[in-house]
Amino acid sequence: MTDKPRKFRRVDPDVRRESLIDAALRCLAREGHDGLSVRRIAAEAGVSVGLINHYFPSIDMLVADAYETLATNIADRMVKAVEQAEGTPRERLARLIEACFAPEIMDPALLKVWVVFWGMILHSPEMRIVQQRTNGRFCNVYERFLRDVAEAEDKRVDTTLLARGLSAMHDGLWLEFCLNPDSFKVEDGMALCHAWVDAKLA
Repeated sequence: MTDKPRKFRRVDPDVRRESLIDAALRCLAREGHDGLSVRRIAAEAGVSVGLINHYFPSIDMLVADAYETLATNIADRMVKAVEQAEGTPRERLARLIEACFAPEIMDPALLKVWVVFWGMILHSPEMRIVQQRTNGRFCNVYERFLRDVAEAEDKRVDTTLLARGLSAMHDGLWLEFCLNPDSFKVEDGMALCHAWVDAKLA
């Protein structure tokens, strides 16, 4: 009796890349810097190291793509939460701030992933490029809704600078919360952001 020939399933390249990126994010979330290994990511994805090297010539490129994927998904969820809501520009801005403090974002487990990203930015050109692009995307989201408020209320403010300030405030609160979730309540963090915006628009 002869063995039946093995059947190989061709996987779409984009789907394969996404699966490798997801595996990298799982490794980083679970193990932090220790997860920054092609062998571990390959094992997590159930593929060979050679397949990863085929899609990503370096670990830096894989992690840079993982960084951009995670950041883009977060920004898209924030925008979607606001676009599905009705109301005045102020109410929509409030919804944006609320989305920034959603449980899936204020998750201490994410800190392991971001610490790896931040550490690589210092020496990886690929990571620096992605960081600048994704940071600009976040600031553009903030500025879009801040500009709507400023125009509706006839406020003459630099919404670009205001967006960077709001982004920095949220980043700081997010980091403090991830390091110590008992340091403040999420509702208090949102209140601080609202108060800061109110003061700058006054």
